[in-house]
Amino acid sequence: MRALIRYQLLFSIVPIVTCFVVGCLPTEPFPTKEMKNELFTPEAVGKLQQLVESTIEDNLRNRILRADRNAAWQVIHGAVAFGSDLPLQVDGQIVPALDYLFAGGDLPGWDLRAGDLIPATKRVGIRTSVEEGSFTGQGHVDQFLGYLSQAAIPLTTPIQVNGKEFLLEDLARQAQRDICQNPYREYSWTLIAMCNYFPNDSQWQGTDGNMWSLESFVAFEAEQDLGSSACGGMHRLMGLAHAVRCREKTGGRMEGGWLKAKQVVQASIEKAKRFQNSDGSFSTRYTVRPGNSADLSTCLSATGHTLEFLAYALNNDELAEPWVENGVAKLCQMLELVKDNDLECGGIYHALAGLKLYARKRLPPK
Repeated sequence: MRALIRYQLLFSIVPIVTCFVVGCLPTEPFPTKEMKNELFTPEAVGKLQQLVESTIEDNLRNRILRADRNAAWQVIHGAVAFGSDLPLQVDGQIVPALDYLFAGGDLPGWDLRAGDLIPATKRVGIRTSVEEGSFTGQGHVDQFLGYLSQAAIPLTTPIQVNGKEFLLEDLARQAQRDICQNPYREYSWTLIAMCNYFPNDSQWQGTDGNMWSLESFVAFEAEQDLGSSACGGMHRLMGLAHAVRCREKTGGRMEGGWLKAKQVVQASIEKAKRFQNSDGSFSTRYTVRPGNSADLSTCLSATGHTLEFLAYALNNDELAEPWVENGVAKLCQMLELVKDNDLECGGIYHALAGLKLYARKRLPPK
């Protein structure tokens, strides 16, 4: 049964073959990164804004996940882009995906259970299982929580677990206490969640009885090899970028692990720019070296993950630079090419999350 579910979740092989034939087309709908800033006229920028908005809206409206076909892994990735607006088809009806999950809806991989009594809240926490490499359940420690925090889902959100009502905070507080027990020593998603939900918690007691702070985990992440990390290290970079922003917002000194994290983030931004392909797509070797591929799915995933990191780490003025806008335009073009294909959800939704982050900073509110 598990093999059947995994096969269904990987979708059809036909669209992937189609993408291999199409490849990363070298069309350039907007000026390339070599062109000067003055070529980005108000008219061209306006067209880009319309393109971003329509790409986001089209994918929200037309790319619908289904409870009889998809799993929690796909739904939570979808939430990175669309949050509470993410739709899910359940028994022929379209419902808010997260509402369905939080109300106790049944999806493969949504494995929650009661945890410890949390001293800080006097409430029982929630733990989740890890299915390493899974396309069904949580593939990394705190992956679901990190993505829910990126989607700004409030800590007060009720969650049904085995017929009992908990809060999202119960999941987050348990993750905070368990961070010292992570068997994989991979803290990317935990950092994202802690920085989003508990930015002012300088210290807390772990399940091992010791007092902990984020800096030691930030320092560890900053020393890891990005090239051998998941998705070219882009998730590690998202964790580090969140840590840097959190430290800056709380007014702490940028030293030790925090300073190292900032240096890694800045160096990775510069490499993403330097290794960018001439058509605007970002390197399929991420920040390791230049790279391209004839497989559009591979190109889309690399460009989408990279843009998500850039859209978070760069400020508004930096996002207006031609090389970034060229990457945005290329990503929209790639999403248009695969709009009728059921590709692997992770790459699609990280790409859309990047566009959403970009739009939030760069586009005027409606």
